[in-house]
Amino acid sequence: MIKTILGTCAMAMSLIACGSNQALLLAQRSRGEAEHLQEYCKRSGIDNAETRRADASLASAGKHLKDGDEAEASAASDLAGTLYRLALARKDLADTQLQVDQLKQGLAKDKDQLQTFQEILSEMKTVRKP
Repeated sequence: MIKTILGTCAMAMSLIACGSNQALLLAQRSRGEAEHLQEYCKRSGIDNAETRRADASLASAGKHLKDGDEAEASAASDLAGTLYRLALARKDLADTQLQVDQLKQGLAKDKDQLQTFQEILSEMKTVRKP
């Protein structure tokens, strides 16, 4: 009977240890992902309100992780990752908008050139008619 109780207690302690270890691993993984996104933003030259807020959140996550508060560390890391993704998405949007604007300008030039050619063709048809 005592062996059963001790075995049950040992099993419960083991599961508790695994649970807390899992939370730590999750917080570390989330922080690692946010750090990778931070590096990507830096390499891309993105420095705006989102990245600065994400940097602060990532620093906070590191502090929470050192203090052993895995839940807060995970939440702060997730926020940082989301903000870095937002900054990257905004940069992609701005780059794409620039490309669209350039394509619109090229299209306007092409339409103008087409109209000129059509006018020349119309004049040539008029001149050739007997």
